[in-house]
Amino acid sequence: MPDLSKFIRENRTEFDDAEPLAGHFDRFAARLGAQPETQVSERGGSKMLKFAAVIIVLISLSVFVFDFATREIRARFADEKQGTELPAEIREAVQYYDNQSGQQLASIPKLMTNQEDAAALSASVLKEIRSLDAATGELKNSLAENPGNERILDAIVQNQQMKETLLNTIISQLSQSKK
Repeated sequence: MPDLSKFIRENRTEFDDAEPLAGHFDRFAARLGAQPETQVSERGGSKMLKFAAVIIVLISLSVFVFDFATREIRARFADEKQGTELPAEIREAVQYYDNQSGQQLASIPKLMTNQEDAAALSASVLKEIRSLDAATGELKNSLAENPGNERILDAIVQNQQMKETLLNTIISQLSQSKK
């Protein structure tokens, strides 16, 4: 390449001395005018394709931003739930005792002859059950602080058993007094 540059510099006069022939620029313009004009035409489909691509990019970006923004919130809820989540067998036991207690509580007014006494007794029993449920809630909070603690899990089950025992005792007393 340096040889070519050197050659051009040394022979510069031979390169610059000749002008194009007369009419060169006119012939060049005529040839340009004779060529058909080619316009770049955009098809309607290509505009739609561009529009669809922009929408897909915007949706993808929105999903990414939403996922990024809610990741911390999901993690916080997962951490909170993980500590208070009861094992499956304990959860089933609590549900069983709650169902039994609900059925027994519904049968108390049927055993009572006096509706006023039934209402008073039901209110008293509900107060005791709420107290036991509050104790269960405290036990669940303790479980959140000490996950997997067997003593707390046993206490939750015993608390549920106490609810059923309380209702069984009341129902048996009402059944005996009715005879």
